[in-house]
Amino acid sequence: MKPHPRFPRSRKPTSVCRHCPDWRRQQGFTLVEIAIALTLIAVLMAMGLKSQGLIEQYRQSQFINQVRALDSNLQTYRNVNGRWPGDCNRDGLLDYPLVDSSQLLPALLDYAVPESFTAATDATTTYGLGMVCPDNTLDPYAEANVVFNELKRGGLTPTGQPNRVAAAHSLGSHAYLGYFSTMPIDFALLEERFNAIVLPRVTIAAARKLAVAIDGFDGSAADLHRVRRTSDMQNFDPLWTADGETEATRITVVVFFDRIPPHE
Repeated sequence: MKPHPRFPRSRKPTSVCRHCPDWRRQQGFTLVEIAIALTLIAVLMAMGLKSQGLIEQYRQSQFINQVRALDSNLQTYRNVNGRWPGDCNRDGLLDYPLVDSSQLLPALLDYAVPESFTAATDATTTYGLGMVCPDNTLDPYAEANVVFNELKRGGLTPTGQPNRVAAAHSLGSHAYLGYFSTMPIDFALLEERFNAIVLPRVTIAAARKLAVAIDGFDGSAADLHRVRRTSDMQNFDPLWTADGETEATRITVVVFFDRIPPHE
């Protein structure tokens, strides 16, 4: 029996759709395609790592610029006013003691903006937002915010900027200003105290670059020049990188912007 011309005999289904696009008939990826995909992934990963490296280099450059700007502002204030900001008793030293890096926390710094700057009466005055050195006495006024407030009052930093923002740097920590003592605080003599910027939680890589920017080189020693490494906020470490550390290890850096301690 012949099939009706309008109803041809049905054919057995085939496993391949002859009229479908090529991508419908493809059963999997070829080795060439897999190799290309892996190559693209490797290229993207390399680009990502390079981008992270460039970002870190940018942060380190910003950090160095921020420290140098802070140093410059301190020098300018002294040239204009005849004393350092925060040196209320005019003995040549900032009044705030930089004793323990574990206690140098952002909470020490104001996170509000004062409406005006108010002079403390004397060293016993309770600190308030925007307090600065006493106008009519020569008493030391040891408070972490005073030096930043006086820089603002001198027009060297934005008056509408909180101290916690003014002290922040691009490596995710803050700068603290005061005097660094190379003797126990109970016995420290005036000549054993030195004006300093203390920078906790700085990577060794950034510390070495800061030393190059300020001292001209880093070398193998971290205890000779203006930029130094300290582990106990009293002595200086002889090497930038100790055993078991990498360039990403975080350390405490001290930058002396006036006299520097002698090398023993």
